[in-house]
Amino acid sequence: MIQPAFILAVLALMLAMVSLLVAWMMWRQSQRKLEAMSRLMRELTRSRDSYRKQLEELQVANIGLGKKMAELTRHLGQLHEQQQELALKDPQSKLYSRAARMVQLGADVEEIMAECEMPRAEAELLLSLHRKQK
Repeated sequence: MIQPAFILAVLALMLAMVSLLVAWMMWRQSQRKLEAMSRLMRELTRSRDSYRKQLEELQVANIGLGKKMAELTRHLGQLHEQQQELALKDPQSKLYSRAARMVQLGADVEEIMAECEMPRAEAELLLSLHRKQK
C-alpha cells in the first residue's frame, strides 16, 4: 500500500512542476512582449530621426527663402525709386500716364488731344492699344 506521505510528496512535486511551468510560460510571454516593444521603440526612434532631419531641411529652406525675400524686397524698393526718378525726369511720361487714365475712363481722341496736348496720331495709338488690351 502506498503511504499517504508519499502521495503528498508526489502531489507537492507535481504542484511545484505545474507552478514552474506556468511561471516559465508567463516569463516567455513577457519576453515576447518585451521584444515587440523593443522593435516598436526602434521604429519610433527611426521615425523621429527622419522627422527631425526633414524639419532641419525645412528650416534651412525657410532661412533661404527669407533671405531671398529680403533681397527681392530690397530690389523692389530700388525699382520703385528708379521709377519715381524716371517719372520726375520725364514730364512726357506724366502726360502719357494721364492720357492712359483718360482712355480707361472712356475719353475720345479729341478729349485726349486737348487735355494732354498730344498729337492726333499718338492719341489714336493710345486708344487702339487700350482696345486691344480689353
